[in-house]
Amino acid sequence: MLARFVEAALVGTLIALVPAPAGGDDGQPVKVVVRTDDAGENLLQADAWRPFEAGFERREGSFVCDNGEEASARRGAVQSILLDQQRPEPIVASAWSKAEGVTGSPDADYAVYLDLVYQDGTPLWGQAAAFDVGTGDWQERQVVVIPEKPVQRVSMYLLFRGRGGRALFRDPTLRVVSTPEGAYLFDGVPVVPARPAAEGFQVRDVAAGSDFVDIKRAALGLSLETSRREAEGATFYEATLTETTGEDRAVTLLYTWPVPPEGLTWHHDPRQSVAVKSDQEYINATPTRAVGAGRLSRYPLAAVSDGSRGMAAGLDMARPAFFRTGYHAASGELFLAFDLALTPEQPAVTVRFCTYHFEPKWGFRSALARYYELFPNAFRVRVPEQGLWMPFARISEVRDWEDFGFRFKEGTNETEWDNAHGILTFRYTEPMTWWMPMPAEMPRTMEAARAEAQRRAAAGDRAAQALMTSGFHDAAGQLPARLLDTPWCNGAVWSVNSMPGVEGEVTDFENQFGPAVRERYYGPRRRGDLAGEYVDSSEGYVTDELNFRRDHFAAAATPLVFCSQSHRPAIFRGLVAFEYIRAMAAEVHGMDKLMMANSTPSRICWLAPLLDVLGTETDWNPGGQWRPMADAELLYRRALSAGKPFCFLMNTRFEEFPFERVEKYMARSLAYGMFPGFFSHNASEDHYFSRPELYDRDRPLFRKYVPLCKRVAEAGWEPITLARTDDEAVYVERFGDRYLTVFNDSPQRKRVTVALEGLTPSAPHSPELVGEGIAVWQEGRATLELDAEGVALIDLAAGTEPR
Repeated sequence: MLARFVEAALVGTLIALVPAPAGGDDGQPVKVVVRTDDAGENLLQADAWRPFEAGFERREGSFVCDNGEEASARRGAVQSILLDQQRPEPIVASAWSKAEGVTGSPDADYAVYLDLVYQDGTPLWGQAAAFDVGTGDWQERQVVVIPEKPVQRVSMYLLFRGRGGRALFRDPTLRVVSTPEGAYLFDGVPVVPARPAAEGFQVRDVAAGSDFVDIKRAALGLSLETSRREAEGATFYEATLTETTGEDRAVTLLYTWPVPPEGLTWHHDPRQSVAVKSDQEYINATPTRAVGAGRLSRYPLAAVSDGSRGMAAGLDMARPAFFRTGYHAASGELFLAFDLALTPEQPAVTVRFCTYHFEPKWGFRSALARYYELFPNAFRVRVPEQGLWMPFARISEVRDWEDFGFRFKEGTNETEWDNAHGILTFRYTEPMTWWMPMPAEMPRTMEAARAEAQRRAAAGDRAAQALMTSGFHDAAGQLPARLLDTPWCNGAVWSVNSMPGVEGEVTDFENQFGPAVRERYYGPRRRGDLAGEYVDSSEGYVTDELNFRRDHFAAAATPLVFCSQSHRPAIFRGLVAFEYIRAMAAEVHGMDKLMMANSTPSRICWLAPLLDVLGTETDWNPGGQWRPMADAELLYRRALSAGKPFCFLMNTRFEEFPFERVEKYMARSLAYGMFPGFFSHNASEDHYFSRPELYDRDRPLFRKYVPLCKRVAEAGWEPITLARTDDEAVYVERFGDRYLTVFNDSPQRKRVTVALEGLTPSAPHSPELVGEGIAVWQEGRATLELDAEGVALIDLAAGTEPR
């Protein structure tokens, strides 16, 4: 137990800090991991627990949540703790639970569950570790959160909702890591430096809890081969790490670039930059529940700058691995960290990345523009003409369909009509899942679901047969599923490995895109010409994060990862998606066709380079409350899509989404050069474009905004704006050298000045195309009036007469 607490970055009482001797030989420590002799203070109070919804009972030291046969019941216990952190420190929560006849499948509804609020008021919801279902003995689960900002408050839940049966909870704990004098947290691990940082590779045996040690050729039973080349003002690296002991290994491989923290700025994303503090670590990452060190970088690069130059480190997204890239001020290192598992089936892995300088004036945007130059194929635009995404419905049945700007069609129900009317039609697939309906009378248990899948496989059902060859294994070696009742399937949704390398007579990849499928849709007997392939749920929203199935390890062409808690090797679903889309894209692009995907980029950066049309379903009006996507999320999607089309589908109850909010949706989409499409409140029923009373109501907005969205999107988003505003709540974005969008992301009307820095309008008066006004330039400045959440579009290439 103690070793696991140490690995989770819990720090209690310091035993000893013994720095290694100086030097740079292989295997010599660079950072010594701090050892502890206790687990630290439990911040939870026994008498401070409150009921969550239907609550709990106390029995013999346990919290009892008994839902009986009421699968919709919601029970649990919650306690909130004021942390008031002054610097971000890891938070570790744990509890034990015993399941008695618990229905459903493991997920965050039966879990240790944390909600956090940062000191700046922004939230981090839903950090959870799920318990096993069914009936079993006591089991422990632990959630480790490494916050990117100081945390004000954390709420811990013992959660049991949306399932039948009874759950007992005991021994909950909540602890904060506090590093002792002379130590700091590096990549979530408490360390003391053994010597100053030097450029090069380090490695850590995570399962053994080792120090961070130098590796040039060999260390810790691992060998390393590297190559380095200089090109285009950057340094490109390729590193192959090989396991030499014949055992399963869980390791972190790092490359570090010393950069002194004095006078340094961390560029978090295109909008946010902060002065570096001497004791902090800076990473822009998404928490993961089960994978590696628990954090996956969102952007493929990290960037810092001083007053004269910028320094960046970036992943080669054509060779992805589970990674983080960031900067640590205490050690003075810009770094990339790869969480890797090595096994007898896959004893060697290769990673590729680069380091480079950039002009610091525009911060992250300058680093991003340079990254585009270094990896141009990742951002190639194959669709110069852009427009709205239509899911499934027949465009021909929409009255006066030309008013809506449709360009991309998901579904093949009228391909020939689409071909004749300039619509690009994509064939639907959904990797990593098999949605298996179950008869109404069948019990909703995993035992019944597995038996039904076996019966179907024996009866010749190819999807069921593919489950037997391609299905994930959970940590217990079982085929995992979620038992769900959705409009499209009441039954089990299985987690499936769609990698093309999986072996078997019938595999999921063969079913999705094998030779017979390609011949049917792209061969001489095809009905209509498809534009290409559409990948739904591309980041795997209902798929298990990890696949522990050992006979799949050798089939993986990308690096294995390890489980955060057990350190067992596994396949990460984000790399399953990559291999599936990469194999499909090679064929599709070879036919001069296109790739489209839903739900990306959301938290995985490496799918975007393989795709030509990106987008996501979204709900900006949940429960009738206006909650648009935040600027940071919109910029993330825009930056990874670059000049490629990015399309939304609004999934909400349209009776609660009036004309005024539709206009807000379209205005915000225009600001980022995105397309405001519409679908359904539950992604199935009451399709917006099947209801003339809705689309006729909003038709004037489509006619006004979609042509403007096309103008800017087709001009191409540029990361460096060459313009600024004098109000931090009013954003400017540039499209080509012709268009500027100016967006007031506030609830108040604003008067704002736009200042050009490197752009020259063709005339002193530029047309503003949304309100049909004029931007009057005087010494490169123009003043605009913008309504709350209002947008302006300035055409710098078209002069107009003053009014």
